[in-house]
Amino acid sequence: MAERAEHAPGLGTAFAVLLAFVVLEAFASFNDARAGAEAEATSVVELSRGSEFFAPDDRELLAGRLICYARAVINDEWPAMQDGERSQLVQDWVGPLGDALRAIEIQSPSQEAAFLQLLAEEGARTEGRRVRLSEAIRALPAPVWFILALGAGMTIGFALLFADRREHFLVQGCIIGAVAALVTSGLLLVWFLDHPYADESGSIRPTEMEIALAIVEAEQRDVPVPCDSAGEPEPA
Repeated sequence: MAERAEHAPGLGTAFAVLLAFVVLEAFASFNDARAGAEAEATSVVELSRGSEFFAPDDRELLAGRLICYARAVINDEWPAMQDGERSQLVQDWVGPLGDALRAIEIQSPSQEAAFLQLLAEEGARTEGRRVRLSEAIRALPAPVWFILALGAGMTIGFALLFADRREHFLVQGCIIGAVAALVTSGLLLVWFLDHPYADESGSIRPTEMEIALAIVEAEQRDVPVPCDSAGEPEPA
């Protein structure tokens, strides 16, 4: 019995190492999701400000569609990402955004430089959204969850199996309870990091895009917006 008991700490250590590795990977994915959302929001602001270098009609067309894009991201795509999906409404504004960029008329060297910056920011916006969406649909593979669950069960099981009956029941109960609590909290942490857009405390929310939208709307007060407050297109 004593020899078998020596394997219990080793089992717990092996599970702890596996759990730590999975947590690190999930945390990196969580940070990527946050960074993508922040980069996308920043690009929306820069695109709006870059439109100031062009003719009023070109500026209004681009800025108005940017506002609708941001509204759709906040109100439609964020809830969709909780289920690992993307928003068709947001996708419907991506095409008009590209059309607005292609419709810009360049009439001076300064506008040419500004247009090149717009193209760079549009690329950054596209990449930020791609990263944000990829983290919404990326989940730990089922075999990883199976191994984690198996390791958790074995760790708690060994703590129960090798309980020293000579010790007081309360002492043994506290030890086993502490092991079970640590194992369970570790699995819950992995689940939380693996669902970055869940509607939970600490989850990634569209805060950056909300700030970006407020900035653009404040700076483009005179721009006609072709959508409602939720990003739905207004009737023609």
